[in-house]
Amino acid sequence: MSIIVQKYGGSSVADKDKLELVCEKIIEEKDNGNDIVVIVSAQGKTTNNLISKAKEYACNETSISKKDLDFLLSTGEMQTASLLSIMLNSKGYSSVCLTGSQAGIITDSNFGNAKILDILTENILSYIQESRIVIVTGFQGIDKFGNITTLGRGGSDLSAVAIACALGSKKCEIFSDIDGIFSADPKIIPNSKLLDNISYDEMLEASSAGAKVLHNRSVNMAKEYNLEINSKCTFNDSKGSLVQNEVKEDFDIHFITKKDDVSKICIVGPMMLSNKEAISKIFKIASDENIQIYMISLSELAINIIVDTSKSQFFMQKLHEILIEKRNN
Repeated sequence: MSIIVQKYGGSSVADKDKLELVCEKIIEEKDNGNDIVVIVSAQGKTTNNLISKAKEYACNETSISKKDLDFLLSTGEMQTASLLSIMLNSKGYSSVCLTGSQAGIITDSNFGNAKILDILTENILSYIQESRIVIVTGFQGIDKFGNITTLGRGGSDLSAVAIACALGSKKCEIFSDIDGIFSADPKIIPNSKLLDNISYDEMLEASSAGAKVLHNRSVNMAKEYNLEINSKCTFNDSKGSLVQNEVKEDFDIHFITKKDDVSKICIVGPMMLSNKEAISKIFKIASDENIQIYMISLSELAINIIVDTSKSQFFMQKLHEILIEKRNN
């Protein structure tokens, strides 16, 4: 008997009818003799609605603490998990719903974009030993002080992959409203092709460049633990696409994508090409603040960096503080 980890995104759990389809897939695996751990996202637009509600109740947007917002946003996944558990139990399939903290997901205290430090699997395994279906809220964990944290964009994928790795699963199924991983975004390129498989490295490159099927943090963890990811559709029986280590070597082009909402930051000064100290500080700031650098180019007079637009102003402020203000003091 093996442990199957399945993750269902917001579009897959948006309403009662869609949760019925999710139940069918879970029950099918359970009837095949497998133990099931299910990771769920918030229903539909719930997370966006909660963010809007937080802004509505605050005097101004800047007064909303990330800690308070994480506490609020975590309720979205809790709602999905409890409703799914209620449905499964009513069908005669014993299940239990767990928050990220109850599932043992330990993170740092970087609210809004927390990093998973450890997963304590005892609670999940105790329910599996009782032959219960375990439903876990994605996107969230708990820090050492007992605070609820959220994992940022793609957090539910990361929860699923991390739990699968911690439980020693061989495969993690990521369900959404598309058939799998395509050679390009089907909304932009109607003739894009469904890929049977793609390597971890190719998927990491595509995710970093803007592909929205899987977040690069989840792919990176899967690569580290050699965990196979199966990207599938909730609403049909498509076999989906496999992200795995062993992919046939060829010279075919597999993926074309683009990234929106990015900004270029330019750092200007003499002899930048050989300024190892500045380059080291730039990467340290990015690492400390969990800011992903998508591309960097250097010339004798400038270092150009591409980052998410949403984080560009903050990154500029930190760069100015470290590279200019503190250096001149």
